[in-house]
Amino acid sequence: MREPRVLFITGEYPPLYGGVGDYTHLLRLALAGLGDQSVVLASAGAGGDGVRTVSSWNWRIAGRVDRLARRTNSNIVHIQYQAGAFGMSPAINVLPALLRRRLKVPVVTTFHDLRPPYLFPKAGRLRRFVMLRMARLSTAVIVTNPGDERILTRNGVVPRRIPIGVNLPPPSSADREIRRDTVAFHGFPSRTKGIDDLIRAIGLIDSLRRPLLLLVGAQGEPSANNDIISAEAIDAMAEEYEVRLERTGYLPPQDASNVLATSGAIALPFVGGASLRNGSLLSGLASGRPVITTLPPTPGDLLDVQGLPQLILVERGDVGELWDAIERALSETRGAHPLLPAFGWSAIGREHDRLYRSLLGPPAW
Repeated sequence: MREPRVLFITGEYPPLYGGVGDYTHLLRLALAGLGDQSVVLASAGAGGDGVRTVSSWNWRIAGRVDRLARRTNSNIVHIQYQAGAFGMSPAINVLPALLRRRLKVPVVTTFHDLRPPYLFPKAGRLRRFVMLRMARLSTAVIVTNPGDERILTRNGVVPRRIPIGVNLPPPSSADREIRRDTVAFHGFPSRTKGIDDLIRAIGLIDSLRRPLLLLVGAQGEPSANNDIISAEAIDAMAEEYEVRLERTGYLPPQDASNVLATSGAIALPFVGGASLRNGSLLSGLASGRPVITTLPPTPGDLLDVQGLPQLILVERGDVGELWDAIERALSETRGAHPLLPAFGWSAIGREHDRLYRSLLGPPAW
């Protein structure tokens, strides 16, 4: 059987901030432990061993990928798809069709979300068609959660579901003092993550017991490709609701893990409901602290994670219920259970290795 030599295409990669970049880096490490070689093509600013960069994801990208794949003898091209990370460029969506014809190698696409690219105003259905066509023309498709799996299956694509893993290491010390006057929010502060609902809910708590809101991680920059709320807007909202606010800024992974593990509680009230595509949710659950999040849109979509004792679920958009859950979580004394081994990078790496080898098949000789 031929050994996988993978060319990853990703809009994000360390030291650039972003969950997809962290995911790709950790996946590469897991694959390297199995003997699989890989290189990366990422946006300008990325770096590290085997990493090449591009300044733009424009229509010349297919030629660039073709040349890099041939130069590195890659026999698998694996696209880590998230439209916003590629600047909403539709050039990424046509890569599977172009590369399978030019390179004649399998093209795998992992859909980190199903957001379509930007084409032109009022493109609506055409944008969705372009995204689905990318899935249909990929040799294999990976999704990270049951919701996305369900949507693609309904549209004639049979994906393989492989979960994302925790992108932070375990806390470095089990003997730590818990800051029970602190609620942590992890990741970019965006509208879809419910940062504004969280500020309003904390503002409802009696001023004598009102906890500090700690924003853990980089602020990120608002743009047309995301829904990050600016630092100035968050400050103004916190002042309006009389919520004390602190920011850690970017932290190395171990430091971020330690901060989460000492927080009184972690709150991630996703507007659309929690999903297993949310790396910040998994990192919070792995910290051992109570995690408050919103019910998924479809019951059962959190699978076995929903039964973890450290998880507290509230209705989407219900600020009053969120307020009550925060107060309960800050006094929570129940223990936490670890995530299942399926969310570990060893298991995730093995699943990818099996897929790659099934696509490569036996040697040609």
